[in-house]
Amino acid sequence: MNYLLIVLIFLFNIFFFLRAFLLSKSIGKTIKAKNLLVNASIIFAGISTIIFLAHLIFPGSDRYLFIIYSSELLTITGSILIAIGLIFSSTASLSMGKSWRIGVDENEKTDLITKGIYKISRNPYFFSYDLVLTGMVFCVISPILITSVLVTIILFHLMILKEEKYLESKHQDAYREYKKKVRRYI
Repeated sequence: MNYLLIVLIFLFNIFFFLRAFLLSKSIGKTIKAKNLLVNASIIFAGISTIIFLAHLIFPGSDRYLFIIYSSELLTITGSILIAIGLIFSSTASLSMGKSWRIGVDENEKTDLITKGIYKISRNPYFFSYDLVLTGMVFCVISPILITSVLVTIILFHLMILKEEKYLESKHQDAYREYKKKVRRYI
């Protein structure tokens, strides 16, 4: 099971960085995060991933992670959440096309995406991260991991709120109508 989880987490992260790199080349400019909120969320997501991978790769690290509880059933549940998160992130990212960015650039207007997976969630990419992070907690119930994951999820939610203001300012009535039809998460 550990190998499967390692592969899923690596695929999830590789897809994110590969997507960012390829899109940057495609549009001819950087899509890097330019604000503290985005950078902090990336750092905490990274910390959560490192903690999780440390547990999987270095069994001796468990004593430093203060593992409270683990079971095969919780690990299977967590693995399923991580796999679903990977599917959601891939689908959401590809649906965004060239509108996908890391954070909000107030000086840029991207297309409003309302098709595909965006018909059931206004924020499927963030939701995918929430699924993966929650899946990691199911696999490794540790106060250190839980704290890092909660901080990340809160930071993502704050990013969503900022992005919603941006989308409403750029797309106005079209975005307001979309908000009425589709929930923030699912």
